[in-house]
Amino acid sequence: MFVRRSVIGILVIFFHVFAFYFYFYWEQNKSVELIPDIRIQQSLQLGIGWLAHNEDKILAENNAMLWWMLQQSALLTHDKKLVDLFAKYQSKYLTGQHNNMWLPLFNTHSWIPVRYEQIRHFPYYNKHFIYSLSCDQDLAKIPEIAEQDQPDFCDWHPLRPACVTHQLMGIRMQQRRGCAADAGVLQHTVEALQQRIVRQLTWDPRVVDVYLQRVMMLLESGAGEQLKPIWITRVVEAQSMSGGWGNFEPIVSVGEGKYFGFTQSGFGIKRPQDTFHATIQGVYIMSLLSSLNNNH
Repeated sequence: MFVRRSVIGILVIFFHVFAFYFYFYWEQNKSVELIPDIRIQQSLQLGIGWLAHNEDKILAENNAMLWWMLQQSALLTHDKKLVDLFAKYQSKYLTGQHNNMWLPLFNTHSWIPVRYEQIRHFPYYNKHFIYSLSCDQDLAKIPEIAEQDQPDFCDWHPLRPACVTHQLMGIRMQQRRGCAADAGVLQHTVEALQQRIVRQLTWDPRVVDVYLQRVMMLLESGAGEQLKPIWITRVVEAQSMSGGWGNFEPIVSVGEGKYFGFTQSGFGIKRPQDTFHATIQGVYIMSLLSSLNNNH
């Protein structure tokens, strides 16, 4: 009797988990109309407003990749607030820093020599970024860097949610810098990673930081036509009333401003909170979409 009840209990739990996932999978892939351009513009302006309002907070964060996204958003939109924000970042972190290894990220005409000892303790993806910005052949021989040029690199690291998007960022840097002798090899890798990201967006319905990054990288790498309209809609709907985005998707209120919801690693109970990391990706997405709409 005990075994029978246990089996029934397990089946009931499995059914509810399956039904829960199936609902969110359906929400993630249902057919919707293209979101109107005016809604994209509204989202963009709200996001820019959040960045401007939190100027002191974001200027305290010297994350080159986030500021590159802001720079690109400024170039696409010519928005004065974004232009001014980047100018302040540039003055604080880049001006006069002639040996700053991130300078080539912002200026494609610059080149900074880098030794592996300088980046040994960097996260794996930042090592790949620095190589991709320098095209340094000595760095290319380092196994932990070289392996990130392989299309199947992230197959060996399934617990890194942003592995594929980070890898694509590095490969795109190599394309812009002209690192590879055979441009076709890089493009093949780009297309393979784009397909992986499409699969991730199809099966992973959690609108958290990495979700925005996946949408952003498909747009940035020229695969915007592979985005389902619902994915853009969900990004817009995830924007907070104050104009920012966060790394948590609330589902059910549990009181005192806290919610049960999706996190980067699964589920959790948190207070929704906007972050620079997520918000600038949201703003860059809207900038890219706005640019595409204006060119059509």
